[in-house]
Amino acid sequence: MIRKRLPSVDDRAIHRLVVEQLVPFSRLYDTGASITFSEIRKRLNHNKTFVLAKGLKQPFGFISVIRKSHVLFVDMLAIDAREQGKGRGRELMKMAEDFGKSERCQSAELFVDDSNPNAIGFYARQGYEIKEYLAELSCYRMSKRIGR
Repeated sequence: MIRKRLPSVDDRAIHRLVVEQLVPFSRLYDTGASITFSEIRKRLNHNKTFVLAKGLKQPFGFISVIRKSHVLFVDMLAIDAREQGKGRGRELMKMAEDFGKSERCQSAELFVDDSNPNAIGFYARQGYEIKEYLAELSCYRMSKRIGR
């Protein structure tokens, strides 16, 4: 089931997912360095976050988004390795895009590390197109129209 983030229940598991599923692809973190729990919590507190979990148990996936004007920005999406390939990411993306539509967003955007071809392919299958490459971040900016 998809539900809204409950910080006291979810944040430790979200931090683990970020460290396991996102940090290894990011060139912003040196080998051995990682993102701290407080850094993640700060980002989550500024965003709208939905989690995949069985009831109130710890989540096995999440998506964190923020609306900027008429754009829904997907900040982070991660699914536990044991749950990947089961349509879970697609479910979370749909939830986020539906939220964006309810907030009158015209498009959704995200950044994806160039070292993560599986994620690039996943977003392309969801209808996102590469708009530009940012060499200084080693990331692609991808976008999709979601509103009228």
